[in-house]
Amino acid sequence: MKDIMTSSGQPEDISVRLDDIDTRLEEVGDQLDLIRTIQDANRRETRGNYQTIARLERSIRELGDIARLHQEALRVAERDRQATREVELQTDQDREILLASLLQAERDRQQAERDRQTFQEEIRRIWEYLRDRNGGTSTPN
Repeated sequence: MKDIMTSSGQPEDISVRLDDIDTRLEEVGDQLDLIRTIQDANRRETRGNYQTIARLERSIRELGDIARLHQEALRVAERDRQATREVELQTDQDREILLASLLQAERDRQQAERDRQTFQEEIRRIWEYLRDRNGGTSTPN
């Protein structure tokens, strides 16, 4: 084999050059393996990120649905509270009317009792008048 001169002017053996090229190729191969490993890791991470993003988007949609349902429930609850207030007001009015009716009924009952006593007294007075007129012997029929 023929010796090749280096830049310093000294001959270089071809086998040294080949060994150097082999070493450099192994280093490049190692770097390529490392790059492939990193790319694989990046692909897995990217795939994981896409999956995470998809889950987050589903969660956001679900939260939006929940928020809409919650708002609707709040509106329904407010309508129910308003309806309950109206029923309570109507109940209070009905209670006042009922109490007034009961008071009037009691006054009417008391008046009827007074009228009954007055009629009984009047009937007794008429009966006594008729009895005394007949000499006290007859009872009214």
